[in-house]
Amino acid sequence: HHRNARSAENIAAVSESVADDSNLSIPRRAQHLGLSYGSLWRILHLDLHFHPYKVQLTQELKPVDHGMRRKYADWVLEQQAVDGDFSTKIFFSDEAHFSLGGYVNKQNCRIWGNENPQVSQERPMHPGKVWCAFWSGGVIGPYFFENDEGITVTVNSQRYGRMITNFFWPEIEDMDLENMWFQQDGATSHTTRPILALLQEKFPGRVI
Repeated sequence: HHRNARSAENIAAVSESVADDSNLSIPRRAQHLGLSYGSLWRILHLDLHFHPYKVQLTQELKPVDHGMRRKYADWVLEQQAVDGDFSTKIFFSDEAHFSLGGYVNKQNCRIWGNENPQVSQERPMHPGKVWCAFWSGGVIGPYFFENDEGITVTVNSQRYGRMITNFFWPEIEDMDLENMWFQQDGATSHTTRPILALLQEKFPGRVI
């Protein structure tokens, strides 16, 4: 029975079906082709040598981001050439971001093929609510942006400044910051004059 199901005609039909829609699940494809789940699975794996590949989720990049990232990478390499330990002297900080533009269940999404299609889905990122920083010595945080009732709030300059003053400063007060750098992204809440002045107190000329 299995050999009959794996006929040249069925193998060709499965191959054509995958070419038309590589995302279709095995149960649905089997139903459309009039094959059993097991027969379809054997054709996909044993005859066509196909494998199910997962979708990779990545952060959406704008056209301007590529040049900025290259410029930053070149600058870091220059600093590293001067000081071999430069990368160990940076606090890399960021907030957790949550996508409002849709959800992809990677566990249920497979792309069938005989080689990895290297498919990724870019998702727009939106301001998040959780902050942390990491460096060669470990992780600082997380810090949750919440009001007095424990309800999540958006991140603005005032709340970001309070986090720096009331949470980040105490965490690093016993550290030698003379050669340390602080990195953050260019979010509006991070780049107001009061915030940059606040950061310069601990990291004069060393804010990335």
